[in-house]
Amino acid sequence: MQTKEETIEVNAQYYFSLNLNLMSMIGLKCNMTENVGRFYHRIPTFITNVCALMYQSMTVYYLVEAISAKNTSLSIQIISQLVSNIQCFTKGFFLAFGINKIQFILQEKQILWKKYPPNNNNHHTILGIAQQTLTFCKFYVVAIFSCVMSYDVPLAINIFMQYLKRESTNYTYDLSRRVILVKYPFEVTEISTYVILCLQEALFVFIQCIFWVNSDTLFAQVTTHIGLQFKILKCDIEAAFNRDDAKNKEILIELVNRHRELLRICMLIEDVFSPIIFCTVFLSSINICVNVIGVRETISEKAYLDTGIYFTMLLITLFQIFFFCIFAEKLTEETRSLADAVYNLNWTIKDYKLRVYINLIIMRAQKPFYCTAYGFFPIGHQKLTGIISTSYSYYMMLQTTDK
Repeated sequence: MQTKEETIEVNAQYYFSLNLNLMSMIGLKCNMTENVGRFYHRIPTFITNVCALMYQSMTVYYLVEAISAKNTSLSIQIISQLVSNIQCFTKGFFLAFGINKIQFILQEKQILWKKYPPNNNNHHTILGIAQQTLTFCKFYVVAIFSCVMSYDVPLAINIFMQYLKRESTNYTYDLSRRVILVKYPFEVTEISTYVILCLQEALFVFIQCIFWVNSDTLFAQVTTHIGLQFKILKCDIEAAFNRDDAKNKEILIELVNRHRELLRICMLIEDVFSPIIFCTVFLSSINICVNVIGVRETISEKAYLDTGIYFTMLLITLFQIFFFCIFAEKLTEETRSLADAVYNLNWTIKDYKLRVYINLIIMRAQKPFYCTAYGFFPIGHQKLTGIISTSYSYYMMLQTTDK
C-alpha cells in the first residue's frame, strides 16, 4: 500500500515496447493488458526452428568435408557457427514455448506499476534505473544487428560489383560465397537461384538474431522491473513502520502479501528463463574456447580479417554471459537487501503482532531469490569464474586432442 505521499504514474508499456516489437516481428503476440496470444502465433517461430535444423544438417555436412580436407580454420568457423545457431533457435523455442507465462509476467508488472508507483522521494532513482536498462538494451540490440549486417553487406557489395563487371567477365559470376557457412546438396549455377538462396540465408540470420537479442533484453527488463518493485516495497515498509495509527497492522499485512506476490513473479521468471540460461551458459562455454582457438590459429596464419571475426564472436559470447549474470545478480541483491532494510528498523519497540509480521518478512527475505541454470546452479558474478574455468577446460581438451 502506498503512503499519502504523492506518487508518479509509470508507463510500463513504454519500457517493454522494445521487446513487444521484437516479438511481433517473429509472429509472437503479447499484450500487457489482455490475453492475445494464440497457438498459431508460435508457428513462425517453430517453422524457423525447423529451417534451422535443416541448415544445421547442411552445415554439419560442410564441417565433415572441411575436417576431411584438414582445413582447421574453416572447421573452427563452422563449429562456432553451429554452436551460435543452436543458441539462437533454442532461445526462440523456449521463448515461444513460454509466451503465455511471459504475457502473464508483463501483465503483472503493468498492474504492479499502477498499484505501487514510486513517490516523489524516489521516483528519480527508480525511473532512472528503468531508463538506463532500456537504453542499455537498445544499444545491445543495435550492436548485435550491426554484427549481423557485417555478414550481409559484404556479400551484397560483392554481388553488385560482379554485376557491374558482368560484361568483362563474360557474364560469369563467383557463386561460392554465402551469408552463412553451409553446403547445399546441389550445385548452384544460376544467378537467380544464388540470389534467392542468399536472401533466404540473410532472412534466417535476421530471425535468429531476433531470437538472440529478444530473450537477453527481455530477461534484463523483467529482472530490472521486479527489482525496482522490491526497492519501492522497502520504501513503503519504512514509511508504514514509522506511522502510528490504527491501520498500521493492516498495512503491514498487505506489505507481507505484496512481498509474497513479488516472489511468486520471481519464480515465474525463473520458470521461463532457467532453460534459456542453462543452454546459454553451456553453449557459450563451448563457443568461447572455439573462438579462442580461432583467434590463435588465424593470428599464426596472419589472416587478421578472420581474427577480427573470431574476436568479435568471442566478445559477443562473453558479453552475453555477463548480460545474464549482471541482471540476475542485481535481482538477487534486491531480494537480499530487503531483509537488511527491515531488520534495521526499530521493530523491537512495536507490539507483538507487528513484530510477528516484521519477522515474517525478515525470515522470508533472508533466503534471497536466485536465477538458476535449470536449477543446477545459481547465476551471478561468482559463477562467471566457473564459466570461464569450464571454457578453459574445453580449450585444454581440444588442445590435447589436436596434439
